[in-house]
Amino acid sequence: MRKVTYVIALTMTVLAVFAAPVVAQTATGLTISTPFPGVTTDAGSTAPFDLLVEAPTRRTVALAVDGVPDGWTATFRGASLAVNQVATNPDAPPELRLDVIIPTGAAEGDYAMTVTAAGDGETASLPINVTVQGGAGGTVTLTPDFQGLQGPADETFPFNIEAANDTPAEVTLELEGEGPIGWVVEARPSGQSQASTITIDSGGTGRIQVTATPPVNVTEGTYDLRVTARGGGISVETPLVVQITGSYAMEMTTPDDRLNASVTVGQPSQFQLLVVNTGSAPLTNVEVTATPPSNWEVTFDTAAIASIPPGEVATVNATITPADGAIAGDYQITFRATVPETSANIEVRATVSPSAFGGLVGIGLILLVLAGLAWVFRRFGRR
Repeated sequence: MRKVTYVIALTMTVLAVFAAPVVAQTATGLTISTPFPGVTTDAGSTAPFDLLVEAPTRRTVALAVDGVPDGWTATFRGASLAVNQVATNPDAPPELRLDVIIPTGAAEGDYAMTVTAAGDGETASLPINVTVQGGAGGTVTLTPDFQGLQGPADETFPFNIEAANDTPAEVTLELEGEGPIGWVVEARPSGQSQASTITIDSGGTGRIQVTATPPVNVTEGTYDLRVTARGGGISVETPLVVQITGSYAMEMTTPDDRLNASVTVGQPSQFQLLVVNTGSAPLTNVEVTATPPSNWEVTFDTAAIASIPPGEVATVNATITPADGAIAGDYQITFRATVPETSANIEVRATVSPSAFGGLVGIGLILLVLAGLAWVFRRFGRR
């Protein structure tokens, strides 16, 4: 009886072992999985794999893909960013995706790869497979009118993209724009300010409008952006480029911030101006001009400034000569600094004083009149 009981117990144990599901994980429970480990698609497209990395405790897990064919690209993405590590959270596992980009010339066939997650000395692996099959459902392509744009930091950059659906069915694609930290990249169907998806008939095309807004503190340089259209097992993307040339801004002022000058008829007067570069890009070939009253003359010691670096100041000395017939009073002169990208100006009040020679002439005339009157009274006053 005891032998029969032992045999029954052994049989039940064996059955339990073979009936239990097999889960690949480490001793502490680190796992990596995907709902669709095999994807069939065309050459020149992207095979997306939604991944789930789980662990009973919080830890940092490194990600890698082994067996990626030559010319292919495998990129992990989380929160619209390219990542190579993920932090596990037992309560809310992070969203993670692997995009396998297949080159246009890839041959048909099965391509096996292995995704690994490693952390705290333990490793979990996941085999995946991409089947490249010509005509597996057609393709969707994204073609921008212009791949790259250039401009100052304070501009918003608009891109227009044509989406072509060569699949045998209508597709609805979720649009997503990605850029460096701080950039706002929005992708919308043309003419739709709120929609985030585009529907394209089989064999048809649609237009996508993209706006890329750089952060306030962006510096000069080249920035890579990306627009992705995803849905119905299709995932396509197109890269975009923005080259920031800096912002252009300037101010005109004076050393003491005074906007008035005293000038004398018939005499040149010096007036100093400051041109300040308040932007983030250099100002080159700055032209300085003036609009004086009629018959006045204004000249500059430097009428063209070769370059003013960002945050720097250039000094310009103006010589103001009133018209010979100018009478005493206040006159307005407009000074202007100009480059092709921007300009600045100030208005200066010039107060005219009579010339010393004119004053002497006036005094002489008065003395002559008085002398004449005295002679008349002396000559005719005795009679």
